[in-house]
Amino acid sequence: MNQFKTLLALLFVLISVSFIPVNSENPDDNWQTLFTGKNLDGWVVKFYHHDLGDNYANTFRVKDGKIQVCYDDYKEFNNRFGHLFYKTPFSSFHLKFEYKFTDQWMKDAPSYTYRNSGIMFHSQDPKTILKEQDWPISVEYQILADAGDGNPRPTGNMCSPGTEVYFEGEKYATLH
Repeated sequence: MNQFKTLLALLFVLISVSFIPVNSENPDDNWQTLFTGKNLDGWVVKFYHHDLGDNYANTFRVKDGKIQVCYDDYKEFNNRFGHLFYKTPFSSFHLKFEYKFTDQWMKDAPSYTYRNSGIMFHSQDPKTILKEQDWPISVEYQILADAGDGNPRPTGNMCSPGTEVYFEGEKYATLH
């Protein structure tokens, strides 16, 4: 069951992304900006059903200094789960980002994707993701927004597509 699997940036606008290595001597001076606010240089797109680098229908784009996810050039969603990867892998870091959900959503997308996004970290290299592989093997910081149905939604929870996670010596139960 794919109920809790999400994609990076499915329904939010990423305003800024930066990181700092954990072992930095002076954290205030060593933040590295990962997004220039001008273009997606340094980022790699991977969509389910598509080759690496194919930014289907210009889904990921930069507008007003923000990375946006837009579906205005889609005729149908067709399970085109998309992921945006930074070109350089990191192993020990602090990540700082801002995000905003939008109301744009494809009606034929699975209902669990509504206002459902996340940051997948410790992820599979995008070059190794198969064309017909829907999700990268990863650990995700899942972000959910109010769905407007009166039911609370947890946010900041962990999702682990294709990954076994152990917490306090026990395998963490995930829904897949």
